[in-house]
Amino acid sequence: MRSVAFANRLAVIFLLIVLQETPARSQQPQQSSGTSTQGELQDILLHLQDNLWDYLGNVPNFFADEHVVSDLKQDGAPGMRTITDSTFRLTRSEVIGEAPTLNESREIKLVNHKTPRTKNIQGPAILSGVFISGVSTVSLEMSRCFDYMLEPSTQLRNETVIPIAFVLKHDVLDDPSCPGPEPQSGRAWIEQGSYHPLRVEMAIPNHLDDKGFRVLWTWSVDYAPVNFDSRQFWMPKTIISKAVDTQASAVWSFTATYSNYHKLTVKSRIITDPDEMPAQPQ
Repeated sequence: MRSVAFANRLAVIFLLIVLQETPARSQQPQQSSGTSTQGELQDILLHLQDNLWDYLGNVPNFFADEHVVSDLKQDGAPGMRTITDSTFRLTRSEVIGEAPTLNESREIKLVNHKTPRTKNIQGPAILSGVFISGVSTVSLEMSRCFDYMLEPSTQLRNETVIPIAFVLKHDVLDDPSCPGPEPQSGRAWIEQGSYHPLRVEMAIPNHLDDKGFRVLWTWSVDYAPVNFDSRQFWMPKTIISKAVDTQASAVWSFTATYSNYHKLTVKSRIITDPDEMPAQPQ
């Protein structure tokens, strides 16, 4: 994805030797007859933008437990699965005169329940960038890139939510400040009252990945509140990515779960040894 708010790109990698291109039908948002007015939509987007600015400006450096299951299934071939347990980190870097940048990293603890031989997370499918770009998918600043449509309020996880369907505008496909360059659409479920996303889904029907493969790529993020020093932020709890190439009968899937969020702090103190202190002048 491409945008100022999408500074660290949402990236997906699929590993397979040969694939053929396959057409896929785009998921288009359907506007309900009970859709709210444009003024209500703008008000909701403004609240979402305020929450986005708060997250980008105030979320502290943190770490969490990350459990990833990555699968590849293909007809006529043995399945492939990699299970990775890591310590995930989100850290902030600040350069004078520039906006703060959030960086994702991880320290891998186990791969398939064994001590890893590499410091990099392994495929067959990898997804990154969600902690930075996922929260900005539905916001006031992204309304220049997406058409948003309100749908009637409903229930999700026992909460009243406001569904917002969205589709990338055709005339921004080549705009480097917007997601793209492929057509994409999705839906977000926003908690009524707090205006935080509970779930965001995206579908890219003819995605060209960095290996040159064309796939139907869908991903979703489920969010939950996390407290850091009595401040509440809505963080990913589960991230699911799936890519399908029907002509090659191949399906890649990636499921990551996050728990035990903690603020990342560095504590230091000075310990003086009286025996090593310089002698006082006489």
